[in-house]
Amino acid sequence: MDMGKSLREQERKKQQDELKNQKKFAKKRDKAEKKYQKQQEKKGFATRSRKGENDKMREAGKKLNLAILIVSVLLVIMLLIVFLI
Repeated sequence: MDMGKSLREQERKKQQDELKNQKKFAKKRDKAEKKYQKQQEKKGFATRSRKGENDKMREAGKKLNLAILIVSVLLVIMLLIVFLI
């Protein structure tokens, strides 16, 4: 019984520590994002956030990966048809 409680307490403490680390990381990221945004505003660029830019790049990357996959599958099918007929 005591060992089970101890393990649960350790697990709970571990989860709390992870949550604290995530919050610290989020604060650092937000601080860096604000600094970046201020620099961009001084240069006269649009006031987009770095996070937003990264999200757009990830989305474009996903679309490109999907397109490459589709083209590869079609190419394999075409090669199979050409060499088997």
